Amino acid sequence: MKRALLATLFAALLLVAQFPTREPYPGQARVTLRIRDGSGQPAGVRLRVTNAAGEYFAPLGHLPQPDPSRRMSGDLLLGDGQTSPLEVHAYVYDGQQIDLPPDRYTFAARKGFEYEPVNQAVEIRGQAGQTVTLDMRKFEDWEAKGWYPGDTHMHFPDPAGIRYEMECEGLRVSSLLLLKSGYKSGRPGEGHLQNVEHFRGRELQPVSSKGYFVKAGEEFRHGLLAHMIFQNLKSIVWPVSVGGLREGGAGGFDWPWMLHATADAREQGALVTWAHWPYPTYEAPLDIALGRIDSIDLLTTGSPFAHHPILTEIYKLRGPKVYSIAPLDTYYHYLNCGFRVALSSGSDKMATNPPMGSARTYVQTRGPLSYDSWIEGIRAGHTFVSTYPLLEFTVNGKGPGETLRFGSGLVQVSVKARAVSIEPYDVLEIVHNGKVIASVKPQGAHSLAQMEKTLTLERGGWIAARAVGAKMLPYGATWWQQPVMAHATPVYLEAEGRPAAAAESAELFLEQLEFLRNWAEREARFPTPANKAEALGYISKAQGIYEGVRNRR
Repeated sequence: MKRALLATLFAALLLVAQFPTREPYPGQARVTLRIRDGSGQPAGVRLRVTNAAGEYFAPLGHLPQPDPSRRMSGDLLLGDGQTSPLEVHAYVYDGQQIDLPPDRYTFAARKGFEYEPVNQAVEIRGQAGQTVTLDMRKFEDWEAKGWYPGDTHMHFPDPAGIRYEMECEGLRVSSLLLLKSGYKSGRPGEGHLQNVEHFRGRELQPVSSKGYFVKAGEEFRHGLLAHMIFQNLKSIVWPVSVGGLREGGAGGFDWPWMLHATADAREQGALVTWAHWPYPTYEAPLDIALGRIDSIDLLTTGSPFAHHPILTEIYKLRGPKVYSIAPLDTYYHYLNCGFRVALSSGSDKMATNPPMGSARTYVQTRGPLSYDSWIEGIRAGHTFVSTYPLLEFTVNGKGPGETLRFGSGLVQVSVKARAVSIEPYDVLEIVHNGKVIASVKPQGAHSLAQMEKTLTLERGGWIAARAVGAKMLPYGATWWQQPVMAHATPVYLEAEGRPAAAAESAELFLEQLEFLRNWAEREARFPTPANKAEALGYISKAQGIYEGVRNRR
């Protein structure tokens, strides 16, 4: 009898017992998040939960204040605490839970550039079993138009973290880059390699799935010549870094040069991209003239309308006139010379700030989206780059990267451009051979701007659209801060006997090549005299190309 009574009492106690591992602390309610995309499917988002006083509340599994000096996947720390306040955001997926004391809260969720931001006021009461639904809907569906966003450049987090965060940020393609750094090594050749363990050749990372592609590539570096991105490699291009202690190159030699590494990569069918244009840039006029560069990553570090003060100093951009010209204008001068280099972009993500895809490449693929079709879309120039605005642009029905041919006489073109953005920008512009020739102001809830114009041009060359804003995004006060902006790869205009005027542009790069020659002769370290002679021979070849451009009419 006693045993039966004790058993009954014990069972009753179990029914009313609170299990501390399954329940929140007293005075808090456990809330489950129901997160859906526009089709009603479970989704991930970037989330910030705050009360009326602005205090941040972290979901379970996330820290209320991550250490900005440590790399922590799953959290985002925007701002710098000086010019902009530090704000913690958590990457969360459908079903995530959060413990909250009763109060009124704002659930602020974002998911890339195409989804309407959600700022949802919610009152949390003391009872258990509460659910907050976040319904994320696209205000514009660029993927339905055949444009897919990706990030060409990141070093953090690991592939599983990338796969998780890219879905929360509305990305389809991500390139994780291996590199070698000698910052703290003390002797040439030392330092550390990063992400080599993730390199699988042409294979996708196992975390990839239908519609989401992660692949490891390489950033080949020299502290003055260039940083090059190789995507879709079959095998690593060794020695990964060359030069002195900053990059930790073998023996400290300034050899091989970037043109050797790019030749190796291109023989493998890889896409070659100039990382965080134009830092560093000693070798740019050489490699671009010799046709070794497929794209430049424009919107990665700082505003393309002004040189970044820290990067200018780090990479010693002093001397030639071109080093005082804004990065975007430098790109325009290469286009004026007749070189066709597509625009791309990535975040260069190394820690909790900036977000993955802070600067991203939208690619119009031929056929269904795959990693290969996305890469080939960049190679063909079917791209626009963006930090928020979504951009449409055609000339006589042709899109970015395509070519129009004209006979004698004036060049008449029909230009269509349209931009929308969840972050405001100032103006939508049409640029021809480096000059703004048409513009329109945005208006309305999503900063809609559009134009359709027939323009008569005296010369061919190139024409592009850009959406430009003065607002700087909170990705660090000095390093990753970027404007709200988008820019399309140009449409190229071949007009018989009337190319873009390029004498001034060619002179800029001839001066830079002479600067490179002096550096190679007086300062660079080569393993053998033959290597030095080879480098000088390449410079002479490039000088001949620019002399031909300068003398053309």
